[in-house]
Amino acid sequence: MTMARNPLSIAQCVGCGCTDIDACCDTKGSDSCYWLRVDRTLGKGVCSWCTEYVVGWDAGEHDKRTRIGPSDV
Repeated sequence: MTMARNPLSIAQCVGCGCTDIDACCDTKGSDSCYWLRVDRTLGKGVCSWCTEYVVGWDAGEHDKRTRIGPSDV
């Protein structure tokens, strides 16, 4: 039996590893990242601080990081 993944599960950036609950932020904590690309099914994305990964993402090249999700938190 295959379980459906929650479309609102936590995603992790393929570049820096930040997540929905642990975003990148500047040293003052006033500016945080946001998703440029995100696939909730994969649990991966590219945050606004990792723009160099967008071209690879758009070409379908996703890294092998372990998915972060509700069972991992």
